[in-house]
Amino acid sequence: MSYLIPAIFFSGCIVFAVSWLCGKKSTIKHRIPFTFFLAYILVIFRIAFLCREPGSRKAISLVLFETWGHTFHMHAMFVENIIMFIPFGVLLPILFRKYKNGWLCMLTGFICSCSIEIVQHITQTGYLQLDDVVTNTMGTLLGWFIWRARCVR
Repeated sequence: MSYLIPAIFFSGCIVFAVSWLCGKKSTIKHRIPFTFFLAYILVIFRIAFLCREPGSRKAISLVLFETWGHTFHMHAMFVENIIMFIPFGVLLPILFRKYKNGWLCMLTGFICSCSIEIVQHITQTGYLQLDDVVTNTMGTLLGWFIWRARCVR
């Protein structure tokens, strides 16, 4: 959480600078969600790649629900992976019209999660786990359902 506020501030500066430099007359209605989306991407990048020592994690786990484990801490990490991608599922359809399609939104969450896992494996900054892909994709879908329930009436 210590990097959330700086990420929002930094993203807001980027959005406003790009809008000004490009001369586009985007409204606050469009700038605010895009600022949060950029901040979200920065925070995910920090969590996935910069919080761990490169070369520290080399394992691959393709066992489904292996990370659920037997302790409260393992359950919390499993749920955390779902929660981590909920904003992705909410913000995509707000920002980009084509992601109002739930299948496309979920597929994009799946591809992004697979990309993170592959890069983590290559850089050895995280374990490549099937559970992470499944839980992140579930989070994206849950976020899309939240967007759908709230924004489409």
